[in-house]
Amino acid sequence: MTSPPAGSARDRLSAALRESDGLGRLSTARLAALLSEGIHQAALGGIVLFSPEAATTPAAIAGGFAVMLLPYSIVGPFAAAALDRWDRRVVVAVAALIRTLAIVATIALIAAGAVHSGPGLAALFGLSLVAIGLGRLINTGMTAAMPKVVPDRILAATNSVLVTVGSVVTAIGAVAAFAVLAVLGAGDAAVSWTLVPSVVTALVGVWAVLALPRRHLGPDDDEVTHLPGDPLARTTFHTFAGGLAEGFRAARSSSLVWVSLAGVALGRAAFGVTTMLAILLLRDAEGSGSGSGAGTDTSTDGAIIAGMGGFGLLSAAVAGGMGIAAIAAPWAMARARRILVVAAGALLAAAAQAVVGPTLDPTALVIGAIAIGLGSQVVKLVADNAMQTDVPDARRGGVFALQDALFNSAFVVGMVVVLPLVPADGRSVSLMLVPAVLYAVSAVVAVAVAMRSEAEAEGSGGQRTGTERTAAN
Repeated sequence: MTSPPAGSARDRLSAALRESDGLGRLSTARLAALLSEGIHQAALGGIVLFSPEAATTPAAIAGGFAVMLLPYSIVGPFAAAALDRWDRRVVVAVAALIRTLAIVATIALIAAGAVHSGPGLAALFGLSLVAIGLGRLINTGMTAAMPKVVPDRILAATNSVLVTVGSVVTAIGAVAAFAVLAVLGAGDAAVSWTLVPSVVTALVGVWAVLALPRRHLGPDDDEVTHLPGDPLARTTFHTFAGGLAEGFRAARSSSLVWVSLAGVALGRAAFGVTTMLAILLLRDAEGSGSGSGAGTDTSTDGAIIAGMGGFGLLSAAVAGGMGIAAIAAPWAMARARRILVVAAGALLAAAAQAVVGPTLDPTALVIGAIAIGLGSQVVKLVADNAMQTDVPDARRGGVFALQDALFNSAFVVGMVVVLPLVPADGRSVSLMLVPAVLYAVSAVVAVAVAMRSEAEAEGSGGQRTGTERTAAN
């Protein structure tokens, strides 16, 4: 299955926005939530990774990300089964309200200066995992609901635009927060004030989603599998416990879905390794007053490509690549098999990492991050499109939750696996090549599955059903 010609995507998206209040409000809710998420995560980075009080060792970086991301990776697939059972609009709104309260509590904790001791830091991580986990659940629900408000003919183009604009908006929030903190410093007062806009934008998202009619985001009543006669507790258990299994079953039903999900997981593991090394390199560059490679006196660069400001530039570069992907992915999916688009995106990321990684130069990493962001986002957009078109609505929440779990856990796993080999300053040429290998493996898997499905088609005399052809594309 391919997308409509990309040349008309902008016109069709504009028409869809004019025809459907649901799409406009869904987009507002989604982008407001993601802007809030970007500000929130950057402020946490200021406290945990770049504040003067933080001892940013490789283990501390991996531990911080693990505490914030892994709990949702375990609970998310179960909890997100609610998205396929209950009104998604209500689930998203309640999650957004609880997330807002968690951010308000975080502001109070940081303003009180209580986050640098053991109990205070534990409370900060606890509030953060609630906010980040619910943010992922909100995004899962709104992504799964896209086919309910967007016509099939423009689903790929619309999703590419909204997913990528969402990633860019998240990055804008993060970059803006990093810029403020780079100027003011990562002190408690500065971080707490930086978090205030995150509360405001989160509330905008709540308002937008509550403005939608009941069941407007699905699932439809006739698509929900009820368990008649079961007590509420047992029904709830089945709802939550079935989420992960449903996600796996839905993914396994389509070769394109599982290949693209594998590409997302390998890409996130690769990006986890690069992120850890980049943070250490940027902190080392800040401490040494040099923003470039060893042996080069570029102290004037130190204030730009170093420390928190450098990480903000790195995030902006990744976001720039994602923005290009919003145009490139629909164009490519309209002209080639989607599984080969996965291979092309992974191959581009592999080539960029192989070129810029071994330089250990923060400036080169920022430039290369554009191509890495582009390639990785293309894979992600194909995965989203495959799940939206090849998975039934009643199972879509579960498979998107599975993707979110892979997205988070693979990032941390990538960090943890290389942790024993990471030097304190992040300067390791061999480790910088590990992500390139992971991206390349993703490309090879996609090409191999594409060739196998083509061979099977020839062997069966081209008599596959429409469903089989779609699953192979």
